[in-house]
Amino acid sequence: MRPAGWAALLLLAGCAPRAAPAPLLPSTVLENEQVRRTMTAALQADAAGTPADSLYLIGAIVIADGLAVRTPPRFAGIRSGGTVNVTGTTLEVTPYLAWGVLDYQWSPPERGRSAFGRATFVLERAGGSWRIKHLHSSALPAR
Repeated sequence: MRPAGWAALLLLAGCAPRAAPAPLLPSTVLENEQVRRTMTAALQADAAGTPADSLYLIGAIVIADGLAVRTPPRFAGIRSGGTVNVTGTTLEVTPYLAWGVLDYQWSPPERGRSAFGRATFVLERAGGSWRIKHLHSSALPAR
């Protein structure tokens, strides 16, 4: 084949239509519930003072009120003991990653001042379950 023929062939190959990217499938209600349960379980474990390491990926980054946290309690405004209530949740779930925002209120076991907080999560699907990859929480002003 002549050099001009090769050049034409290369030009035509570059003009070939490309395959469309695979569309992202919307998350199922079940996946949303699994992500919500993981986020809530981490929060409740913190308030109860129970270990929740199985909910986190190895090397997960946890920040509370701007400081790195390596041991429980991991959420801003929460101390061991007391009860916690989720006051709002927002989720976005893809096949492999999930993002979530969780608002919460922690109440001490005895009379005292409640703490309010907001946590943002990045979760990754690992081994068939959702695990926390990044968690950032901040205390909010009392309402």
